Amino acid sequence: MNKMWKAALTIVPVALAVTACGGAQPSQSLQPGTSGADQAKPAKNVNLKFSFWGNDTHKKMYEDIIAKYKEKHPNVSVEIVTIPFADYQQKLSIMSASKSAPDIAWMAERMIPQFLSAGQLADLEPLKKDADYKYDDVIPSTLNLVTKDSKVYGIPFSTPPMMIYYNKTLFKEKNLPTPTELYKQGKWTYDEMMKAAKALANPAKGIYGVNFVRNGWQNWPDAMQSHFNAYGASLFNADGTAFTLNSKEGEQALQSYSDMIFKDKVHPKPGDQTTFDTGKIAMQKELFSYMGKAKAVKDFEWDIAPLPAGPNGPGTTIGYASYTILKDSPNYAEALELLKFMTNPDNMKLTSQYFVPSRKSILESEDFLKQGPSAESVKLSVVDQMPKANSLPSHKNWQQIDTKMQTIMDYLYAQNSSVKDVLTKAEKEVGPLLK
Repeated sequence: MNKMWKAALTIVPVALAVTACGGAQPSQSLQPGTSGADQAKPAKNVNLKFSFWGNDTHKKMYEDIIAKYKEKHPNVSVEIVTIPFADYQQKLSIMSASKSAPDIAWMAERMIPQFLSAGQLADLEPLKKDADYKYDDVIPSTLNLVTKDSKVYGIPFSTPPMMIYYNKTLFKEKNLPTPTELYKQGKWTYDEMMKAAKALANPAKGIYGVNFVRNGWQNWPDAMQSHFNAYGASLFNADGTAFTLNSKEGEQALQSYSDMIFKDKVHPKPGDQTTFDTGKIAMQKELFSYMGKAKAVKDFEWDIAPLPAGPNGPGTTIGYASYTILKDSPNYAEALELLKFMTNPDNMKLTSQYFVPSRKSILESEDFLKQGPSAESVKLSVVDQMPKANSLPSHKNWQQIDTKMQTIMDYLYAQNSSVKDVLTKAEKEVGPLLK
C-alpha cells in the first residue's frame, strides 16, 4: 500500500486529476496536507464547455469520445457548443471578454495570433512531461503556431491540405479524364480544370463545374488563398506589415475567380448554397474533414485529388485546427485531462477519419490511408501534399482584416467594381490594419 501511494504521489501532478490507467477512479487531485479521509471524498461535479465549428457528424463523434471519458470521470459533464465558422472568432472574442468563454475551444490558424498575443490561452506544458501522453509523437512543425517563448498553448488535431472532391460519375458520363488521372500524368492544371468545368456544367439541370466556396461565402480565404498562391500572389508580406495582393499576380488570380462565376458561369453565384453531396457540383474545393459527409453519398461515385497547378504551382494551402484551453477557465485541471484524452493516440486515431492528424504514427499508418475512397487517393491528395503546402494567412488583427475583406469582396460579388478597383480599395483599407 505504501508503494502504491508513493507511486501515485510521484506521477500525478497537483494540477491534474487522474492517471491514464485503465482502472483510474473519478478525478481527485492529491493536495498536500489532506488526510486519507479527505482523499476518499467524492470528486466535485464539474461542468466543462467545449466549442467547435464542426458538423453533426463531427459532433456525434465527440459525443461518443466524451461518453467514454465520462465512464471513468462520472463527475465531469461536457457541453458541446457549436458556433458557425464564419462567426466563430468574433463570438469567442466576445465570450472571452465577458468571462463566459468555453473551457476547451477549437482554434484555427487565423485565430491563434489574436488569442495568444492577448494572453488568453492556457499553458499546456504538463503534457510534455507526461510519459503516457507520448508528446514526442506530435509532429514538431505543427506546434509552431501554438508555441510562444518555448511554451505550448495548443495541441493541433487537424492539419489538412486543401483538395478537390470530384463527382466521378459525371466525369465518366462525359468520358473525361479525372483530376486524379490528369495529376498522375503531370497535366492537372487550372486550365485543365476549367476545360472540365465547362464540359461538366449543365445550367438546365443546375449542375456547376466547380465550386471554391466552403463554410459560407464570408469565408473568402478558404475560397481564394490557394488560388492566390497558385498565381504567385500573397495577401501581405512575410512579416505581415504590408498589403501585397494589389499586384499583377493578384489581379490575374482574382479575375480568374470572377470569370468562373460571372463570365463562364461554371461556379455558383454568391449566396448559392448548392453542395457537393447533392450531385450538382462536379468539383468541390474542400478539406479532409468533409470526408464524413462525402462517405454518406450513395447517389454517385466520388473521389479526391490534389489541387490543380497554376503559373506558380499548385499553391496548396493547409488548414489548421488546434485544441486550446482558455486561460480564464475555472476548471483547468479537468479541462487539461479532457484535452489530453481527446488527443491521445487512440482518440486521435479515431478523429483521423475526418481530420488529418498531427501525430506522426497515425499519419503514416495504413489505417489512416484507408480513411478515404482509396489508399492511393489519400496518399496523393493528403500525405504527398503536406510538405509543400502553405498555411493560410494569420495576423493578430485578423478579425478586423477579415471583416474588412468580407466587405470589399462584396464589391466583386455585386459586380459593381472591377477587379483592379477591388484590389485598390483593399490595399487602401486593409493596409493600415497591418501596421
